[in-house]
Amino acid sequence: MQALEIYQSLWAMEQRNPQGIEPSAEENFAKIAGAGYHGVCLDPNVSEIPDCLGLMPLFEEHQLGCMVNVFPETADELQPLLDMAVQMNACQVNVIGAVMPLRPEDAVPTLKRWQEEGAASGIPLLIETHRDSTLNDLYYTLQVLELMPELRLCADLSHFVVDREFREPICERDQSYIRTILEHSDCFQGRIANREQVQVQIDFPQHQ
Repeated sequence: MQALEIYQSLWAMEQRNPQGIEPSAEENFAKIAGAGYHGVCLDPNVSEIPDCLGLMPLFEEHQLGCMVNVFPETADELQPLLDMAVQMNACQVNVIGAVMPLRPEDAVPTLKRWQEEGAASGIPLLIETHRDSTLNDLYYTLQVLELMPELRLCADLSHFVVDREFREPICERDQSYIRTILEHSDCFQGRIANREQVQVQIDFPQHQ
């Protein structure tokens, strides 16, 4: 039986207020748990592995699940991030890789290697649709899927909305492209974009 689980990004809890002080990790975990989320999603590169491991007691204290969006800069950097995810008992790893060959066929060897490393780790592994990453744009991703129809995705459609500057009404061609992405996706990033901005504040009057 399918079930929807919702994880809050720890990165998204950052205030980024020049006049303010960032809440502590303890405060953010307490807020996330109090709001009823299933877990917390972390967004590390290799240099941030020690910081993530230091959060393990907070996951246990608040009985929250762990999901990880990893940012390998090279093909070789995924493995240590997977090792961290295993140690943290992560339910899933979403890969936002900086390996970005120009031709889709040249991305296939790295993607297959990452699939194999994920399978060996025992953690479900998805490749995220994300600007400035392996699956940088809609057309490139569609071409990769033609070469690797078995590839499973974490869909952050907001990047495609900005990249393609979708306008209303959405034409059937673009609808069909997005349907293809959705059919290959097991996880979704829940944020709202417009044609110019990947993430908008939905309670601002202009976005009502």
